[in-house]
Amino acid sequence: MYLGLLSSLPWWIAAPLIQLAVLVFGMALDETYVNRTTVLTGAIGVHIHAFVAGEVGLFVGLYADIGLLIGAYGLYAYVTDAYVGAAFRIVAFFCYSPLSVFLVILTAGPILFGVEPLFVPALAAAGYGNVRLREYLAPNDPYYFGPESEAAFEAAVEAEAETGPEVQAGTATGPSNATAATATDGPAGTSGRASADGGNAAQFGDAPGDGDDDPTGAEPTAASESTERGILPQFMRRI
Repeated sequence: MYLGLLSSLPWWIAAPLIQLAVLVFGMALDETYVNRTTVLTGAIGVHIHAFVAGEVGLFVGLYADIGLLIGAYGLYAYVTDAYVGAAFRIVAFFCYSPLSVFLVILTAGPILFGVEPLFVPALAAAGYGNVRLREYLAPNDPYYFGPESEAAFEAAVEAEAETGPEVQAGTATGPSNATAATATDGPAGTSGRASADGGNAAQFGDAPGDGDDDPTGAEPTAASESTERGILPQFMRRI
């Protein structure tokens, strides 16, 4: 009977590989180390650990369940391009980054009186590591949660609404509308996520020069101080 590639491996090798794949997937979705989707994938990784270990203490169990709830909101914000506030950003930054999840899983083994005594030190160490990582990589930012403020988010949405009717019409009617098709080929035809996030087309893998022949001369609807929003986009495209 065929067991599959991972099933044929020892559990102590297969489980970390699956967890690593889940964490990398979360980073790849928004192309940064910590973003709106990594909370959910981190929580899933902890649940995978719980299934493999058979049981976890109170701290790790609550950590995984709360992560699912917060992560579901983060995924919703990612899909709908909704703004996430400071509370979500702080929790994702200090508690559910891939480093935080890794250290929680690594120290989840010892259980004393039903709780993991190393749980809090693991989160503290991860938080310190995240702060130092951000300082080390400056001015590049490995953390991305959308626009920096709700005002910036609303401004991007309003700019898209004012300049994008033809783009939206092209999406609705398809290539039969020549004007809309031309608009969607250029920079103004970037996806709703690119505009609402405050980034530009280069962040989502558009080939350089795709909009060079756009006769409308349209500009991206949202401000774009740089062509990359984090440290991972170019790396992800190379993969």
